[in-house]
Amino acid sequence: MKVGVKFCGNCNPYVDMPAVLQSLVAQAASLEFVHWEKPDYEVLLILNACPVGCCGRPSFLGPQVIVTSDAVDYWPVSKNELLPRILKVLRECEINDGKKP
Repeated sequence: MKVGVKFCGNCNPYVDMPAVLQSLVAQAASLEFVHWEKPDYEVLLILNACPVGCCGRPSFLGPQVIVTSDAVDYWPVSKNELLPRILKVLRECEINDGKKP
């Protein structure tokens, strides 16, 4: 499954989101991560480095996974839970053919 990735402007980082993406790439070999402006991805992953979550959301009709420094899809998580929760949500999308359960 292809995952489009969009980062915030990183103006007030609480979490190193590029490092989070590197960990996702290393731990999810079945997923292909591409820039959000590339066509043909099934899920949009928006990575905000702070709790504000101000990253703009492009027009995309498929599922979006919204990550902030302390939440995944608006569900609170600790920093230690952030990566596992993102992986869980993306794998659920993968199992459901690009749809969120």
